[in-house]
Amino acid sequence: MSDKYGDAAEWAEHDMELPGNSRSALRGQAAADFGRDLIERSRRGRPSIDPDKTPGEPTRVRQVRLPRRTDDHLAALAAASNTTPSAVMREAIEEYLDNHRIAG
Repeated sequence: MSDKYGDAAEWAEHDMELPGNSRSALRGQAAADFGRDLIERSRRGRPSIDPDKTPGEPTRVRQVRLPRRTDDHLAALAAASNTTPSAVMREAIEEYLDNHRIAG
């Protein structure tokens, strides 16, 4: 597999042609720094949403099936709020649970 990475690096460094007028393409040291930073961030994984969990412990995942109408409304609300459907659902569940605490 490392051979594929070597081939890709060789192509990117010597054969790839970028548009001359590109404002977003990184070149030289800036491109190398960006690539190294990207690899380092990918090794750390996604940031945790649970500050109380033990490091290395996976975040718990629950799944829910939604009717199309509900899913469409969720997607629209998330987009309008500049967030993700997952974040909207987490917030809604927390609010629901806060309002329905079981005495104990």
